Amino acid sequence: MKPSFFLLRTGLAGLGLLLGALAHAASPEWESPPTSHKAVRPYADASALYRSVLPPAPEPGSAQDRDDVAAVLARQQVAPERRAQAEADGRWLYDRFAPVLGLQTLGRDHLPQLVNLLNRAVKQVGGPAFAAKNEYRRLRPHQRLPLGQVCGRAEGAQPDPDATQRTSYPSGHAAYGWTTALVLARVAPQQAGALLRRAQDYAESRVICGMHFPSDVEAGRQLATAVVAQLDGNPEFQQDLRLARSELAVRLAALTAPRSVPPEPESPPASAPR
Repeated sequence: MKPSFFLLRTGLAGLGLLLGALAHAASPEWESPPTSHKAVRPYADASALYRSVLPPAPEPGSAQDRDDVAAVLARQQVAPERRAQAEADGRWLYDRFAPVLGLQTLGRDHLPQLVNLLNRAVKQVGGPAFAAKNEYRRLRPHQRLPLGQVCGRAEGAQPDPDATQRTSYPSGHAAYGWTTALVLARVAPQQAGALLRRAQDYAESRVICGMHFPSDVEAGRQLATAVVAQLDGNPEFQQDLRLARSELAVRLAALTAPRSVPPEPESPPASAPR
């Protein structure tokens, strides 16, 4: 093998691993199976909303930052089952909330109106979340701390203070998870409490993963709350919400309806004794 070809192949493999790690950190797959959301249109442009909602990211070495660091280090010791849940939370979004509604999956094949509603709301919260990331440019926990357990990385991570990808504040996963839960709570209000508890758990997974500090996930919650509060006054959102409610009710009724059992075939009459 020629050295130049070997170096090129090695470099491309390394780039693939890097991009895979960054994609894992940046956003979950909203739907399963994955699909492109480039054409999804938010209900409104909320990109500037973070300025009126979020405080600045904690300064390195501040009291809040020290608390953040201590929390991440403490959550390195969670049980294997909880870490596995955190890994799955990092990869997927809607399906992680489906069991709360009594569903195995939450996909467009059976619930297109609901998925459309969620897609547009999640797209809307993504605007201010990534605008804030670009402004505050906070290092992620795994870029600052020696962590033995980091989601998506078999061997943990060593500090990289010169990392160019500084996207810890706010947590996009937390913003997406809370938006999903808050919208679903409007679709299925009887499950609101369980959905919000699941959103808290989903956000906590990012701290367990070594991808975010607690203040990052709290900022994601604040953004999601502000975005969904805006959507409550949006007529187009309200129309889509009504469609999603009806669709989900029909789907749940179909899944819980007792299935009719076909009658057993009648036995032929016994022959008369001769």
